[in-house]
Amino acid sequence: MADWLNEIIQKVSSVGTWKDVATVLSGFSTVVIAALTFFLWRENRLLRKAGSEPRLIAYYEPHPDGTGGLNIAITNVGKGPAKDVYFQFEGDSENFAKYDLVLDCSHRRGPIATIPQDGKISIFFAVGYQLFSPKSNEKSNANEPIDPFHILIEWQSMGGRKKYADRFLLDVKPYANLPGFINKPHLLKLVDSVNAVGEQIGTLKPEVSRLANLIEANTLDSRAARKVKGNPEDV
Repeated sequence: MADWLNEIIQKVSSVGTWKDVATVLSGFSTVVIAALTFFLWRENRLLRKAGSEPRLIAYYEPHPDGTGGLNIAITNVGKGPAKDVYFQFEGDSENFAKYDLVLDCSHRRGPIATIPQDGKISIFFAVGYQLFSPKSNEKSNANEPIDPFHILIEWQSMGGRKKYADRFLLDVKPYANLPGFINKPHLLKLVDSVNAVGEQIGTLKPEVSRLANLIEANTLDSRAARKVKGNPEDV
């Protein structure tokens, strides 16, 4: 009899223990589900927000006229318009001064009112091939590319609630010898060829002037060519 009662008591006790465990597990799972729900809501909110934010990048691009010019483009690759855009070159001022740049890189530029989604601005920076030849070495064709530098870009979202900033490294070395980027324009090559011909003609000028003053004085009876010096002022 006593053994039978003890067995029943143990079964009842075990049932009570499992109920307590089940209750704890149920409460824990509720907390986990609530935490996951909050995490997913937060992630979705951040994704929606990121999907409507502007994002600016900077890079080199060839001039659209195909004249060998090199531009610096600032493009909005985000999903919203950017406003109050500033940009500034960060680099050694002496390095910029060594090269024949079209753009003055010494001060901060802006604000540009708006760059819409997928929009861009393109600034004429320099003639591409001149970035590989300092001013002092232009005639020697020295291959000394301009040192890499950064461009800092600052902008705001359209609502003005958040400000952004990013910097990008611009290095011209990877573009060496690429057609359309660094090669000398065909028109300038033609000018160089004409100048070379002019220099060659210039070296012949004294000889041509000397010969131009000689007049042939031959007659039908002359056994040898006769030349007399004419008036140099008539040449």
